[in-house]
Amino acid sequence: MTPIFRLLALSAIGFLTVPAAAVAQEKPVYDQVVEIVASERGTVRRWAYPPKVTVIHEGDAYRDYIHGLVDMVNSRIPNFPGVGEVEFFDLAQFNRRLAGNTQFRMPRKDFDGVDGSIVRALLRGGDDAEDVSLTGSIFIFLTGLENGITLGALTQSTKHLSRQFAEGDQTRCYFNLMSKNDELRAGFIFINNDDATPIAECIYEEFMQTLGLLNDSQGSSIFTFDNTGAIRENRDPDFRLLEALYSDHVSPGDDARKVADLFLNIAPPPIVEVADRP
Repeated sequence: MTPIFRLLALSAIGFLTVPAAAVAQEKPVYDQVVEIVASERGTVRRWAYPPKVTVIHEGDAYRDYIHGLVDMVNSRIPNFPGVGEVEFFDLAQFNRRLAGNTQFRMPRKDFDGVDGSIVRALLRGGDDAEDVSLTGSIFIFLTGLENGITLGALTQSTKHLSRQFAEGDQTRCYFNLMSKNDELRAGFIFINNDDATPIAECIYEEFMQTLGLLNDSQGSSIFTFDNTGAIRENRDPDFRLLEALYSDHVSPGDDARKVADLFLNIAPPPIVEVADRP
């Protein structure tokens, strides 16, 4: 990784049900928005170009679900640059172990002239097979725990989240993001498909967060990003939050409070009323 890029450990989702007594009183909506979109410097980060999504999987690739989620994001977020190509690679096609045979090359302008392909994964095939080259800017690793741990190390995953993931007790899925000047440059999503956690919930939450929803707001009854894994029937607030983040009035590096102001302006009355609760 070149020095100009910083690896950012932004969030993790451990699919555990937090006991009600352990959940703090819910914050006002304004504060929840700021908490979710603010970097450690209080700024917002978002994509300035269409990221390519590459799914490396073992077993079910959740193709229809991922394509549907990408289509929904592309159609519902007016100023989002849009996810470009979505590529899938089944690890069953690679008959060698990942450790010792896989390399990741971190962001550059592009690989092979493919838009949105600024990270390259090279899986070396050995003497009897061709190498596999995969490119993208958001990688979804939908694998068993052992390969997920290896991929976390290969992509310089954040230490404490990769450790929790490896322990297999609390963190079932998590993500890492890389940015430059508050523009998102690369994202990595890790999902342990050995676990009984609903995979679709992991895909949804981690993918949405790689678009710039950087953190969880513990105890939120409004947003999916609350670190409990609760399945929500109404996800409109999540999409309105992305709409505010990608408003043409917001730029990478802006104060997160600008997004909160915009969100309250486009949110329906019931959500605004929740924000006013003491």
